[in-house]
Amino acid sequence: MAVVYYNESDSKILFGEQNIKILYVCKADNNQSIIPTAFHTHDNHLEFQYISDGSADIYIENRLHKVKKGDVIVYNAGTAHDERADKEKGFKFYNFAIKDFKMLDLPKNHFLPPNISPVLHTGNMSESIQNLFNEIYEQISLKKNNGNSICHYLLNALFIILSEQIPHESIKKMTDMDFSFQQSKKYIDENFRDESISIDKLSEIAHMSVSGFSHLFKKLMGIAPVQYIIRRRIGEAQKLLVTTDKSITDISIEIGYDNVSHFNNQFKKFVGTSPQNYRKFWVSNEQFKKLNHIYNSIMI
Repeated sequence: MAVVYYNESDSKILFGEQNIKILYVCKADNNQSIIPTAFHTHDNHLEFQYISDGSADIYIENRLHKVKKGDVIVYNAGTAHDERADKEKGFKFYNFAIKDFKMLDLPKNHFLPPNISPVLHTGNMSESIQNLFNEIYEQISLKKNNGNSICHYLLNALFIILSEQIPHESIKKMTDMDFSFQQSKKYIDENFRDESISIDKLSEIAHMSVSGFSHLFKKLMGIAPVQYIIRRRIGEAQKLLVTTDKSITDISIEIGYDNVSHFNNQFKKFVGTSPQNYRKFWVSNEQFKKLNHIYNSIMI
């Protein structure tokens, strides 16, 4: 079973002249990754994912990335992303998150600038990079002695390889239409909990007709605006289910559903299982009863 292992150690890891902290690690196999992860953001930390087998479609902001074995995906803080694995084969991956990271002139908890693709193709270095991800996972998940000290060297090696030895691909410059679209999408990301959010308002922000905006949205995102709003809510619920021990009812209300039964139905329709089962699947029994304590303490 794939479990998110939170790092409760207070130890920090030195990178250059800064102290960073590993927040959590995870490893998932093909069957587990078939459970989709809806659009969500990590506002205060940076996440790295390594695809060890299979393939998937991953949306990051308004771009679709088809990822495969050997790819590393970098999720800068605040970027909305959504994972859709092959429904029959799934994909295997490792991931981990860090906070208090600062590189060059980039914002805090950003590893790549916005003009560089967040998907890095590791090529003939894939085996070495997978070994680094695997060892970071084992040091934290197994709570090995001096694990953070070991991770200091592993992370420094990984960051240097990813920034200096792996090719970076540029992404096309944003057009005026793209910018207008991004403004409306940003509005959704900031207001998806509000039941009064409307297509008319989103079209107005994008300076487009309702039909034109809806067509462009589906072309870029693969889903209609209303479906994106639902997925933002479900994605936020998935995040709350594995980072807090709030009740299902409280989570339902927090993401904009007054009716918990309706929330349960929407969640199961997209994820394929109930919110309670999803939580049990991703969080060990040992961690579940103290999720608030763990997550709040590591995010300080």
